[in-house]
Amino acid sequence: MTPRPESEVGAIDTPQTTADYEQLAQIFKALGHPTRLGILAKTSGGEFCITDLHEHLDRSQANVSQHLAVLRDRGLAVPKRQGNKVCYRLADERLDQIIELAADIADAIR
Repeated sequence: MTPRPESEVGAIDTPQTTADYEQLAQIFKALGHPTRLGILAKTSGGEFCITDLHEHLDRSQANVSQHLAVLRDRGLAVPKRQGNKVCYRLADERLDQIIELAADIADAIR
């Protein structure tokens, strides 16, 4: 991925108030942990239950639950009870795009 030339860079519809920027910063903080990114990447293909997530991510169930709480509190992951299990899905499919774009940027600056 190459950056756009300055002549093509236009105004992007961005938040206008401090409160808007604070909310946006909270979303980026939630995305700023490798375990939470792993959770979002795993749930991008559909729902995943906590028991499956902790095995796939090689983390304790308690640790995954703590990270899921952050994602849930920020409105990024949505829980759904299935019997005695709780499964999660992405709250917004555009999160996939954010993660993909960030990965592209990371590749470009390496």
